Amino acid sequence: MPRFPALLVAALLAALAGAALPAPAAAQDPVDLPLFRVILKDGTALASVGECSRAGDRVIFSMPLGPAGQNRLQLVNLPASTVDWESTSRYTEAVRYARYVATRAEMDYAVLTGEVAAALNEIAQARDPARRLEIAERAKRLINGWPAEHFGYRASEVREMALLLDETISDLRAAAGVQQFDFNLVAMVEPPSMPLLPPPSPAQSIEQALVAARASDVPVERMALLQAVIAILDEPSSSIPASWRRLAKASAEATLEAELNTERRYQSLADSVLRASERAAARADVRGVERAIESLRRRDERLGRKRPDRVRGLMAALEERLDAARRLRVMRDQWQLRASAFEEYSKAIAEGVKQAERLLPRLEDIRSLAGPPVGSLPALAARFDAVYRRLAAVTAPAEMAGAHGTLLSAIDLGLQAVRTRSRAAANGDVKAAWDASAAASGAIMLLAQARQSIAALSKPPELK
Repeated sequence: MPRFPALLVAALLAALAGAALPAPAAAQDPVDLPLFRVILKDGTALASVGECSRAGDRVIFSMPLGPAGQNRLQLVNLPASTVDWESTSRYTEAVRYARYVATRAEMDYAVLTGEVAAALNEIAQARDPARRLEIAERAKRLINGWPAEHFGYRASEVREMALLLDETISDLRAAAGVQQFDFNLVAMVEPPSMPLLPPPSPAQSIEQALVAARASDVPVERMALLQAVIAILDEPSSSIPASWRRLAKASAEATLEAELNTERRYQSLADSVLRASERAAARADVRGVERAIESLRRRDERLGRKRPDRVRGLMAALEERLDAARRLRVMRDQWQLRASAFEEYSKAIAEGVKQAERLLPRLEDIRSLAGPPVGSLPALAARFDAVYRRLAAVTAPAEMAGAHGTLLSAIDLGLQAVRTRSRAAANGDVKAAWDASAAASGAIMLLAQARQSIAALSKPPELK
């Protein structure tokens, strides 16, 4: 084996031996994992247990409140636009790096140095120059890719290894007669440099909750944060000065009372405009619904537009009622034009319907197979036939055509029930009697349905 690779391999092995020395005690000792931070655009760093979640235009995270170690968390929901995402991302990377260093960084680094050392030993023992070059280049690829996958941990040591290995590869290429050189440059990743903040004190956690309450644009979230702060301040705490606690509680209570008062006013506004619009829409009073909409706008303006989401929801509901009132107005106008025709039709069928209703007890007898007397069946059939001819002679308005057809079908089915009952009696056929029962049941149902439809069409349309 040529002399120069052996010397460079020895130098690399020596560098690895120094790099693999135990890390400082502070890095190996168990440490508490630091909190993440959601950093707002005004520079406030809100503590977060675990990483925050971004969903659309919202950011959600769990904020610790009160004394450390009590695991009291408050869910916070803020607009994503309030967050300094660049600073928050840098801090997140710093926390991940700290966690990595405190847990498995040294183990991973030991694996790397072990693999590189094994490759160098293999180079020292190999006789074929091309094989030695292949092993060295594989080790170089491993070293180049390691920092990016391990948060830049021990970046300076890895860089030193890479430089020494570059020399080895250059000489091995010359020894192998390779004239082509690889100029691919790999940027070495440096570990995050953003300093971590200490865990917030109980007072600081309360201050952060108050900041989050001010930043929140969701009233329910603001009130939940304020209520959580007041609950903690009500508890005895030796770590929070009593005077500071009293001032903080008074401020939180005043803010919460203002929020509750605003909530009550908007609830009153919602109840008022919804009742007014409902009554107006039921009367097809388009102007009345429009007045409710205008009332909502004016009163929201006087209240300072403090509940935009709620007002948008109310406005959508009122717009739906306005559309319903307009449609009902058109339907009632149409009905009004046809009201006289409906009235004439109702008068024309009144006597026929009354006669059909008098026949219902006989249909009930046929349905239950309880009669009627066999001698009355021919006359009963004649009565049904007369009612049918009387009603068939009436011309129904187009809107009533369906209901009128149902009415005629009911009378015709009643007639079929009487005739089938007569055949059953003549032949002593129980099956035919049951067929008559089914026809009678259908006639009763259709007659009720027709009467209901005609009654509904005879009245002005109502809001559904």
